[in-house]
Amino acid sequence: MQSTFSIQGIGNLNQASQMNAPMNVSSISGTSSIGSIGSINAPTEADAKSFSSMLGDALSNVSTTMDNAKACTDKLLDGSLNNLHDMSVAGAKSEVMLHLTTQIASKLCSSATTLFQMQL
Repeated sequence: MQSTFSIQGIGNLNQASQMNAPMNVSSISGTSSIGSIGSINAPTEADAKSFSSMLGDALSNVSTTMDNAKACTDKLLDGSLNNLHDMSVAGAKSEVMLHLTTQIASKLCSSATTLFQMQL
């Protein structure tokens, strides 16, 4: 029995072709050409809600992955796990996702500290 896993990243990127796709600069809001910069609008309440929902979904995904790794470990201890590879993959996925989450939290705290120290 062979099972396949797809690793879901932040923003649900799951294919290498999506990550390596060339960026279309003219499609960025506020830019009309490469050499000129348009006006930058302040974030709206909808933008804040979409960011918070994206962050919440990402943390939910991390939690689900960690729960899956714990369930695989419990199955190993019970003796009901048929494939040791599934447990090791689930453990590695949860480890990488937890490390990424702590790095992002550290960067957010550092950014907040820098913003608070700015003088107007």
